[in-house]
Amino acid sequence: MTSPKPDSSGTLSISASAVATLVILLLVLVGGGLVGCPYYKVWERKMAGQAELQYQQGARQALIAQAAAEDEAAIKRAEAATRRVLGWTDAAKRGCAALDRAGDRLCEEQLLRDAATYSIAKEGHEGVIISVGAPVAVAVDPNRPQPQAE
Repeated sequence: MTSPKPDSSGTLSISASAVATLVILLLVLVGGGLVGCPYYKVWERKMAGQAELQYQQGARQALIAQAAAEDEAAIKRAEAATRRVLGWTDAAKRGCAALDRAGDRLCEEQLLRDAATYSIAKEGHEGVIISVGAPVAVAVDPNRPQPQAE
């Protein structure tokens, strides 16, 4: 293609083939934009969806880890409460033996009630409430036969 040459009036003249080429190039660019725009929007939505999915999966994993930690903490609290109650039973047996009442179930239950009430008041949280509304023996000896409701 030859470069445009100035004519006698000093203006540049452009050949018809150059104009046709520019028009075709403009039509191709506009047509490509019109065709490509919907595909770009679909791709953009797909990428946004994938990003949201990854975010949600990360949030889900965090919730699962938190729930597992809470479960583990609850198990540890229950194990500690069990050790505490077993310690109370041992202390109650030794206390009753020191009072020359070894094997006296009423003495042991009363000492357990006192220990549980003191522990709950001292700790100041939900604790293991075994002395309120239920016999202590239920928490200490789960194999003990329960009285039948009539």
